[in-house]
Amino acid sequence: MNTLLKGLSELVLSPFFLAMVVMAVVFVVVRRWFHFRSRRKSLDEQIALLTPLAASTGGTVIGPEGDTTAWSAGVQGPVVEHVEGFFAKLLRRSKPRWDLAFDVQRGPWHVRVTEASVRVSNPSGYGVRWEQEHRIEVATARMAPIRISRAFKYTTSGNPVSQSDFEAQGTGLLKRPPLTAQNDHAGWHQVPIAPPMDKEFFACGSDPVAARCELNFDALHWLLDRESDLPVFARSMRLTFESGFAYIVMLDHIEPDQLMVVVDTICGLLDRMPGARPRHPAAAV
Repeated sequence: MNTLLKGLSELVLSPFFLAMVVMAVVFVVVRRWFHFRSRRKSLDEQIALLTPLAASTGGTVIGPEGDTTAWSAGVQGPVVEHVEGFFAKLLRRSKPRWDLAFDVQRGPWHVRVTEASVRVSNPSGYGVRWEQEHRIEVATARMAPIRISRAFKYTTSGNPVSQSDFEAQGTGLLKRPPLTAQNDHAGWHQVPIAPPMDKEFFACGSDPVAARCELNFDALHWLLDRESDLPVFARSMRLTFESGFAYIVMLDHIEPDQLMVVVDTICGLLDRMPGARPRHPAAAV
């Protein structure tokens, strides 16, 4: 045993071993520095892309040095899919953060669009990458929590979905109620949408009767009419209403040339919902 310990101590103190340790530490530090430097460069490029849009719409772009937090951050944090859960925590290599924000007013509606990111390890075990999402949110009068999603009747191959798979889409909305509904200890129920829109949308809410009134034919028909104009990532229209905000969360960064059509679609929906009145985001709800 003494011989083994002596051999190990000589190895640890050898110049070759110490040089290898130093090289490994330098590699990790330099790689991390390059990742964050590259991330900052991509953010600067994204801000440059959003600046002309802000100028044309009367909006404002806020960089990492400003307050870029989503208004609805209190009810849903950033990049939750890569933060919550045991394996997500194992893979996470940085704190999730809000990177930039774009504020704009469309008619009477105050809108904020935010980007968030987190640095995670590849599941394969080699290398790291940035996972991103962006959120579009509109400040509204407070309503009972609602979540709505487009019903998909066809698979990606173009074949009709089975009746069980169709119903499973609605069941999926029931699995995770918004935080506001959980905190208020309210029930979370599927909303009986009036025909014929019950074949086009699914919705859940803590007050199904009120939600059915809000999701009237005019409001849902507006979404159907706009569907072909929306970018692919927004066509599911998985909108959540809670705590005085209507918001949609989507993967990846903001696409400036596709953003406003989504914003205007959400604002148009709110125009047609009787309980959705404009509110300044700083006003009490």
